[in-house]
Amino acid sequence: MPKALVFDGRARSLLLTGGGAFLFLAACFGGGPAPVSPQDIPELEARLQREPGNAALLARYGEALFAANNCDSARAVSGRAAAARPDDAVPVLIIGQCQERADQHDQAIAMYGRYLTAYPNAEGTAAVRGREMLARRDKATADARAAIIRERQLAPEPGDPRTIAILPLQVVGDSAYQPLSRGLAQMLISDLSLIQSFRMVERLQIGALLDELSLGQGGRVDPSTAARVGRLVQAGRLVSGVASVSEDGPVRLEASVVQGTGEVANADAVTGQLRDLLRLEKDLVVSLAGRLGYTLSEAERRLILENGTQNLQAFLAYSRGLAAEDVGDFSRAALHFSAAVQADPGFQAARVQQQAAAAAPAVQQAQSGQMAVVVQQTGQQQQQQTTEAPNALGSGVGDLAGTTSEQTAPTAPPTGSNTNAANPPTTITNSGTTDRVTGTVTVRFRLP
Repeated sequence: MPKALVFDGRARSLLLTGGGAFLFLAACFGGGPAPVSPQDIPELEARLQREPGNAALLARYGEALFAANNCDSARAVSGRAAAARPDDAVPVLIIGQCQERADQHDQAIAMYGRYLTAYPNAEGTAAVRGREMLARRDKATADARAAIIRERQLAPEPGDPRTIAILPLQVVGDSAYQPLSRGLAQMLISDLSLIQSFRMVERLQIGALLDELSLGQGGRVDPSTAARVGRLVQAGRLVSGVASVSEDGPVRLEASVVQGTGEVANADAVTGQLRDLLRLEKDLVVSLAGRLGYTLSEAERRLILENGTQNLQAFLAYSRGLAAEDVGDFSRAALHFSAAVQADPGFQAARVQQQAAAAAPAVQQAQSGQMAVVVQQTGQQQQQQTTEAPNALGSGVGDLAGTTSEQTAPTAPPTGSNTNAANPPTTITNSGTTDRVTGTVTVRFRLP
């Protein structure tokens, strides 16, 4: 039989006033995690005197110290909590955010990565993945600004020829396919990174630098500007490409290698139909590898051919997700990444980025003492999304897959995502610290 709870006068006062300590007591006695505040620190310290080995209590104490902006103590306490219970995401998030505040983005990203590798299915995975994505974005922006400040120092230093940067592709033709600028650049990076002789510059880093230079990611970058970008990211060579996509005509992908001096090699080009886009990208990678002076082994060629998705609709949705993510619209990005996973459940890159994008708004908006709440909420949200994944898009799966008649019949102008009369409209509402997506999404892509 459970023991009766006896509240002293102080507890009764807290009950009436709704104080932070009562929220903590409610969490301890079955109400789930509750926010903590600096006012809870004395009570937490008193409890830890009686229960020094209580890892959950240590985590709460570290979170309260973090809420008090005492990062030094918060990191020390959270380190003890993480050692006692390493699968608990709260100490990881506290330590990581303290590192981010100290501009130690590399250390924070490395710690988030170790947690995700060790505990890919833990309750806190979604929250940590969202925080990792935000840290990577902040690091990319900080690195870009630092590189521009140090540009005169970097200019005389030749970039490492083994370091390759891929600029966003310029997409010409049908404007509905502008997101392919991101998707194709990311796929080229992913494929070329399978060649161990190359070190690829992250897409986020290139995007942040172009934004800081007010060049954006949609326009054509001339050779001299490309060479400047290469110096700033210390890449010896860059790849600049164009994707020509029209409603009724062929698709053409071309890419040129730009040396650090600004010299441009002859472009490699591949041509086909839109339905062949993913195969064309692989053909372009093989050609680029040769242009970069590397001969692929048969094993490397197979790895490249098998990398990523083979589903065009999944790739188009993924590209739209990257475009939304790049402008900070994480809720919309999560919808598109979900559509990509729906079209191809084996598309791991889309699945990972869907998890990060879905959790990012909650992690980003959380106040200092709310990390335990966010961990639970994003964990429940991710579990719900996984459970409901087979029906997440309803009849939209058929629209994504497309039929031969749909590919040849005229359709309405694409708008990225549409709803039909059979399905309720998609709504995105924000309540507290979590974004909740309801309704059914039907995503239509016009194919020639």
